[in-house]
Formats: sequence, structure tokens, C-alpha cells
Amino acid sequence: GQVFPSLMCGGVPLPFDRVLCDVPCAGDGTIRKSAFILKKWQHSHALQNHLLQISLLKRSLDLTKVGGYVVYSTCSLNPVENE
Repeated sequence: GQVFPSLMCGGVPLPFDRVLCDVPCAGDGTIRKSAFILKKWQHSHALQNHLLQISLLKRSLDLTKVGGYVVYSTCSLNPVENE
């Protein structure tokens, strides 16, 4: 996602109407499915992904035309990853 190429038309960037930005996350939203994840989970896991998530979101915004939509998605419940 960070290096997704811009589409060009006549040398002019062609933005997208809609972009889905499904970023990697700490996975705490899947805790109910696996007790193992709950035992391993730490707050620092969310912080490890934060810079990558921001980078992917910025690239999504760059690829979206003015007035278009970006949907930001994680499987996390952690505000650090979602707000």
C-alpha cells in the first residue's frame, strides 16, 4: 500500500473515488476468538504498528480525489489504532 502506484492519464494523476485502507493492527479485536491472543497482548503492540498505519492512511488520502471516500479499517478495538 505504501508504494501503490498513482494512475496516470495524459501525464496527470488519476485519483480514485473510493479507497479501502485495511491496515495491520495488534489484533485485540480478535481476542474473543482466541484466549492465546489475550495472554500475549500488550499495549506496546498497538504502538509498534502506529507509524505504518499513519503512512498507509496518508497514502490512501493521496490516492483519493477531493470529495472521495477513504474507509480506514483495523481489527483492533484500541483507540491508538483507530482514532
